[in-house]
Amino acid sequence: MTSFSTKNYSLVLEAIKDRPHDLETFSTYAPENRFIEAHLGDFNLSFSVSDEDGSIFSMALGRDPAILNCDRLSTTRGVVVNPSEFQHRANWDFYSIDNDRFRTLDKATLSENDLEISDFLKSHAPNSSVWPGDKEILFWGEKRIDDTLVSLGALVKWRTGQVMFASIATHMDHRGKGFAQQLVSEMLATAAMQGITHIGLGVFAENAAAKRAYEKVGFELVNEFSSYNVIKHISN
Repeated sequence: MTSFSTKNYSLVLEAIKDRPHDLETFSTYAPENRFIEAHLGDFNLSFSVSDEDGSIFSMALGRDPAILNCDRLSTTRGVVVNPSEFQHRANWDFYSIDNDRFRTLDKATLSENDLEISDFLKSHAPNSSVWPGDKEILFWGEKRIDDTLVSLGALVKWRTGQVMFASIATHMDHRGKGFAQQLVSEMLATAAMQGITHIGLGVFAENAAAKRAYEKVGFELVNEFSSYNVIKHISN
């Protein structure tokens, strides 16, 4: 493939149809109605999308990818960026799973008390990405010991159509006991019964315990990323 740039969404899909990790990443993070442009090569893919607030998010994947104009950037981990232009935010990993095999397993108990969910997240996972009231939420699942909520998480549907886990949290006093792993398996069963057959999730790279739990369930690593903010230079 000769390197080229395009604003044709379908052309990007066609060009990466035999590159499953690039295809899944692009399909997850680039909704067609917000797609701006892409640059493709044999070993790289860069693309940008417009966000609802008017900002631009870009991803630069693979070996020596192009860095497109953006306000926020995620790159394949190890890609070198100019530190005078980009401020590192976090390292994170993208996983996914085909979950139809969970269809016959125990289903999740659904959590519907928004106040309880919010209080739980504030106490045990204040940096959660999804909170009660977010429009993309499909359902919340929970685990309890007697009447005590010990773990919960949300399943959400992004504007790309991709279904993702979000805000998976465990009570501080009950971590390391397998509750999150059990909850995720049960939520996968619930999703399978609803006809959802493929689910992704993002997790901070340093959260080794969470990654081990997801891998035990059967999630497979799609890509490892670093995220950045563009540094704004303010002239006097």
